[in-house]
Amino acid sequence: HHRVFIGVINPKNQHVETAEEVRDQVLKAAKYIPIEQLGTTDDCGFSPYNDDESITREKCYDKIRARIQGTKLAEDILNEIL
Repeated sequence: HHRVFIGVINPKNQHVETAEEVRDQVLKAAKYIPIEQLGTTDDCGFSPYNDDESITREKCYDKIRARIQGTKLAEDILNEIL
């Protein structure tokens, strides 16, 4: 009865993940974690550590958007399978 959240976004990396990259990570995790327990999250969030502001607010929002869109893409695929 637990929910498992996988980190699909690296907040310390300048690379903005694509929705497809996130989708692929979710689909991979779904092979091992029951779908009803699976969730996605940004790995550790976007709080600046030690005043590190190297990733802009806009890029953070782009990364979050990719997580949402990629999770939706995976959801659509997993719903077709079930």
